[in-house]
Amino acid sequence: MPFEQIKRSVPIAKPPMGVCLTFIMALLFAAPVGTLAQTPVRVGILVQEMGRAESQALKGLIEELKRLGHRPRKNLFFETRNVKGNRAALQPAAGELLERNVKLIFTTGTSATLAATAATQNVPVVFVHPGDPRSAGLIKSADERARNLTGVAAYGSQKTEIHLALLKEIIPGLRKILIFFDVNNGSSRHRFERAEAAAHKLGLRAAAYGIKSADELKTTLLGLPSESGTAIFQVTDDLVESEAEFLFATARAKKLATMFNEESWAIAGALAAYGPDYFEMGRYAGRLADRVLKGEKPENLPVERTAKFDLTLNYRTANFIGLNLSAAMLKKADKVIR
Repeated sequence: MPFEQIKRSVPIAKPPMGVCLTFIMALLFAAPVGTLAQTPVRVGILVQEMGRAESQALKGLIEELKRLGHRPRKNLFFETRNVKGNRAALQPAAGELLERNVKLIFTTGTSATLAATAATQNVPVVFVHPGDPRSAGLIKSADERARNLTGVAAYGSQKTEIHLALLKEIIPGLRKILIFFDVNNGSSRHRFERAEAAAHKLGLRAAAYGIKSADELKTTLLGLPSESGTAIFQVTDDLVESEAEFLFATARAKKLATMFNEESWAIAGALAAYGPDYFEMGRYAGRLADRVLKGEKPENLPVERTAKFDLTLNYRTANFIGLNLSAAMLKKADKVIR
């Protein structure tokens, strides 16, 4: 696999959510070599928060649309609504986009996509989703979904065994994983059960930590012993991820490895991350958006599955917790943060 070094200072913090759109939208200014002669249209962009994953997906979408001949700011205009983490503001934001007469809405994640499809059954919605859109409630099956909906999904939970196998390679002496999840979140419980089954298959013990609040999570983390051969393994969960900064800092202090599911978490301080390439997912979505803008019906465009997943290692975190990353592992990684 290709090897890339990212030389930067990496604070232990949750990935920044107020990412500036200036650079991304600057990509709109240059016209592609071959362009389409068409009536100008507006495309809406709806995101719950503009973190690294969202900005990469948007960048991929824009670049693909340009490659396919669309001319941003000539025959294609973007209306962006970033509610900066305020989930309750998604529905009104979707309504604002409709008032702007957008011809398509691009979304990332579950909440934004559900808000868009609740707001309209006529304007096409093209989504990017890291997990299984069926379990997230976006579609009923691969062949049955809202008539105005299509998109790209990573089905990340289906990669759990590969995810854990990589963690075993990173930490040869790994014997036990600790999994934190919100007990009130049915999807999180399901993801824990999948991870537990994968762990047993790989000869690992899985310890479940069902929590109900951020305070309970912090108390539990502080009470963890410093055990060799133990790592914290993430299953997607909003409650746990809202305290990622505290989790990474505490894990480092206790010399515990952490394995998460997106590059942004490794940048924020996790030892490792294995997850979908959002830029490529954005490009997939760009091709679907192009077909919709040219008149194809979303219900005739099956939800696509991304094939590209990346392994990111944080060399600084490894050094801090006293883990020696092998040369073979460093070579295998797609990205290494130094």
